[in-house]
Amino acid sequence: MAKRVLIYTNHFFPENFKVNEIASMLSEHGLDVTVITGIPNYPEGKIPDGYGCFKRRTELVNGARVKRLWLIPRGSGSKLRLIINYLSYFISCLFYTVFIGVFKKKYDVVFVHHTSPILIAIPPILYKWLRKPKMILWDLDMWPDTLVALDIIKSKKLISILEGLVKWIYKQYDAVLIGSKSFAAKAKNRVDAFKIEYFPNWAEDVFIEKNSIKPEGNHQFPEGFKLMYAGNIGEAQDFGNIFNAMNLLRNEDVNWLIVGGGRWFNQLKEKVSNSGLDDKVTYYGNNPLATMPYFFSQADVMFFSLQDKDIFSKTVPAKLQAYMASGKPVIGMISGEGNDIIKEASCGLSVPSGDYVGFAEAILQLKSQKENLQKLGENGSVFYSKHFSKQTRKKQLINLIQN
Repeated sequence: MAKRVLIYTNHFFPENFKVNEIASMLSEHGLDVTVITGIPNYPEGKIPDGYGCFKRRTELVNGARVKRLWLIPRGSGSKLRLIINYLSYFISCLFYTVFIGVFKKKYDVVFVHHTSPILIAIPPILYKWLRKPKMILWDLDMWPDTLVALDIIKSKKLISILEGLVKWIYKQYDAVLIGSKSFAAKAKNRVDAFKIEYFPNWAEDVFIEKNSIKPEGNHQFPEGFKLMYAGNIGEAQDFGNIFNAMNLLRNEDVNWLIVGGGRWFNQLKEKVSNSGLDDKVTYYGNNPLATMPYFFSQADVMFFSLQDKDIFSKTVPAKLQAYMASGKPVIGMISGEGNDIIKEASCGLSVPSGDYVGFAEAILQLKSQKENLQKLGENGSVFYSKHFSKQTRKKQLINLIQN
């Protein structure tokens, strides 16, 4: 009989997160997969058409059964509304976990996809006490370090309490998967080293296949040298320093293409408009994943950045793998492991986080060497295939679940 796998996640299809592919991988392998998630509301903050408190609460997605629990949408992004969103889903998870733990057939393995907050990892522990499955935590957001880095919490006492909570949570799991090698030392302070596995991100299939599906609408792309960012535009992505680089390059033939949205999006647009840079920046909003290869094909170079904080120097954003798999040259304003990967792969240029002057200079350097861009992109593609492929992660995960 196929093993039964229960996945807990804050986000699932139609929201674009790697856990969607985790569920598909396991289903394709013949495992019986159920996903517990919330009603979709990320990143726009509102429930999309076709979903609701009484609509599509259960469905089948690529072979996985999906149960969507009640929550209050995150809204426009205020901190209070975000806390209410997190807590409402947490409460739903607690009640539903008790229900399935008492009344439903046992799941053999519980897999938790932790982005943020750490609350998502607590209800599965309750299920463990009731049914004793194998427990796997994929920790993609190192708490409380991220909260400290973003100045969300400053109290040393509260930080200590949260660190103790996370340490306790780790000890409840049989395996802790980390997305960055730099997280290993921190993880080993919380749990036995043999429980820790390096499990980096990979790129979605669309970036490998490069099928050029055009998005809806009449999107225009400027002439000249084009830099593109695709993904979430939030506090951590350091768009304040991206804007500073834009300002430095205002008289250069450099165009900025922004695909995505997030809590810092309106602030970016306001700063750009107030500085007279509207003719240098084009916004394309959020678009379906399937259209990303089309957008990428319009760019000369892909870019990304993270704030100059210790926790982010240990982070490798998933978009780096997407850029590399697509065969696009990369420029990063990031310290630590992400910086090292770009240099090791010889797929572009990278400067330390916060160094917007060096970032602007690196952009001009790539602009002056357009004949080398294709080679840089090819280097990234080769490095991706060797170190980050989806097939490697699938084998690793199946082996972990089956043994």
